[in-house]
Amino acid sequence: MMTDDQKSSYELLRRKPLWVRGIVLVLGFVLIALLFWYFLKGTPYPPISPKGEEAPPAQTQPSPKAPPDYRAAPTAPEESTALLKGQLQQVISEIREANQKKDLSKLLSYYSPNFPGLTQRTQSISKVWKIYDYPKIEFDLEDIKLLPDNTVLARVKWDAEAKNISTQKSNNVSKTYLIRFGKESGQWRIKALENVN
Repeated sequence: MMTDDQKSSYELLRRKPLWVRGIVLVLGFVLIALLFWYFLKGTPYPPISPKGEEAPPAQTQPSPKAPPDYRAAPTAPEESTALLKGQLQQVISEIREANQKKDLSKLLSYYSPNFPGLTQRTQSISKVWKIYDYPKIEFDLEDIKLLPDNTVLARVKWDAEAKNISTQKSNNVSKTYLIRFGKESGQWRIKALENVN
C-alpha cells in the first residue's frame, strides 16, 4: 500500500509531463508569433526600382511576367554597350533623383505606361514616401544585353539609406534587379523588372 506522501509524489510525477508539455506548447506559440512579427516588420527599401523591401519594394517590385530566359541574351558589342550604358545610367540617375526629391511624376516618366501593375506601384511608392526619406542612393549598372525585340536588359544594383521620417532611424538596403528597358518616344523607359536577390 502507498502512503499519502508516496501518493502525492506519484501524482506530481504524473502531472509533470503534462505541465512540461503545456510550457513547451506556449513557448512554441510565442516563438511562432515572434517570428511572424519579425517577418511582417520588414526593412524599408527605396521606392525606386533599386533596392526593394517589405514596405518599399514598391517602386521596384518585380514584374510577374518578366521572362526568365532574358539572362541568356547575347551581350551587346563594346561600342554600343558603352553608349547604352551612358544612356541607361542617365535614366537611373534621374530615377534616383526623383526618389530623393519624392517627385512622383518625374519618377513615373521613366516607366513605360505598359509596365505591369503601374497603378499599384504608384500607390505603393506614395505610401512609402510618407514613411521614409532616402538621403543616399547609389547604383551600379552592369551586364547590358540587347534583346531581339529592340529592348535592353541590364543588371542594376542599388544601395540606399532608408530613413524613417518619424523615428529618424536609418537602415541600409541593397537590392539587385534585372531591368528591361525599351525606347518609347525617344526615351529609355522601364518595361519590366525582376528581383534577382
